[in-house]
Amino acid sequence: MRFRSKPKPFLDAARREWQFAAFAWLLRNCGGYSKFLDTTLVLPTEDHFPDRGMKGHAAVAALFRRARDHAGMADWPCTVEREPEESHEMANAPNGIRVITYKRGALEPVKLVAGFSCDLARFLVETFDEPPPGGEAAHDAAIELAAVFIGFGVFLANAAVKQASFRLSEGELAHALALFCQLREVPLETLDDHLNPHLRKYLRLASLELAQHELQFHRLRAVQAVMPSGLVASQAL
Repeated sequence: MRFRSKPKPFLDAARREWQFAAFAWLLRNCGGYSKFLDTTLVLPTEDHFPDRGMKGHAAVAALFRRARDHAGMADWPCTVEREPEESHEMANAPNGIRVITYKRGALEPVKLVAGFSCDLARFLVETFDEPPPGGEAAHDAAIELAAVFIGFGVFLANAAVKQASFRLSEGELAHALALFCQLREVPLETLDDHLNPHLRKYLRLASLELAQHELQFHRLRAVQAVMPSGLVASQAL
């Protein structure tokens, strides 16, 4: 008689548990699970990026505006500019506006959106009072996970093979995307046409493994928002 064994873990326990802890951290600081359910899974489609007929910086700026809107940060003070030609040039930040830059000539849309989502996630995380799980050593990885959390996992996973600067591997990003989909209740078939073929396999393997951790998802669904310390102090006055 054969017994069905559990799927082989897609990630080791330490990395899997860190992703669950990081999602809980993000939920606490981004409005709780109920607000997370409003998050858009952003896809490289005309519905999400309808701007056409633009070239050069105008096209990049349109991509940035769409990404910022999908991240729920339409009213955040930030803009996009090309990197200065000379290293000593500094991008100006008039009136406290955050200036996000991109490399001249680097106009591949998927990589651009992946980079913008990390920049936006960094801007978002800077508003948290609570440090990420793992502290400063895990900060950059937490930023990339935050970009998945705000809806850009498809872009990060597809761009990972060309982004040596990413702290998370393709497998880790596919796992984070699977975690997002399960928590957000997004059917995996929704992503099939938008992922590189090997990433579809990774996504399904990660999803099978995550299905064994329903208790962790139950805990995530119970997460409520924390109140920023500045607001707590103001209410106490």
